Amino acid sequence: MNTTKRITAATAAVLLLTATPAGATSHEPAPPAEPPMEVQWPPASTHGRFLPTPEEFQQPYTVPACDSEITVAPGDVDETEYRALVTAEGDTVVENRGDVTVDVTRASDGAMLDEVAITNRRFVTVSADDTTITFNIFGPGVVVASSEEELQAHAEAGLPEAFLFLSGDLAGTLTFESASEPGQEPTLVSVEITENTTEYVFDLCDLLDQAAAEDDDDDEEATPAP
Repeated sequence: MNTTKRITAATAAVLLLTATPAGATSHEPAPPAEPPMEVQWPPASTHGRFLPTPEEFQQPYTVPACDSEITVAPGDVDETEYRALVTAEGDTVVENRGDVTVDVTRASDGAMLDEVAITNRRFVTVSADDTTITFNIFGPGVVVASSEEELQAHAEAGLPEAFLFLSGDLAGTLTFESASEPGQEPTLVSVEITENTTEYVFDLCDLLDQAAAEDDDDDEEATPAP
């Protein structure tokens, strides 16, 4: 799967920095299911119209995080849609809007954040030469670093590796060494967070720890006394 398709598949349902870029380390995620070949990314211009988000891009994805792996999957609510416009320079601007819920699950203990409500409001711009992607993501949203470059960008911005933010804006740029080629992953050169006005930021790992503790308490209460 080429990187731009992976970016869309992973983030149409959540937000993920609008990207699950190719990573050179253990933080490279397992790719989601391959969208059908007829699904185009970046999409063709919709001439100002909003259209429903393609189902093929609403795929779960799994990323090493929280000393385990976490999976972010679509929840029960999906009111998302998109529109695409092509600039005079050939860049493609994709705007998403609408509300959606996601489920976040940790593999090591099954801890789960069920039906986390986020917005799908964001802008993604893919350069004409397919080597640069810029993004603006508006809260509430869920962000998970999926490469060493993203981890470094998060650390420099004072953000956890995986987090929920309730308001504000996260913007940045992903730069690749070259355009994607069929069957090959382009090399991710850098990830830069250019704006961070996120507020009410919660570490997903801490939230999963809390969910696991609550599950343990429920199990103890359900266990009959000897």
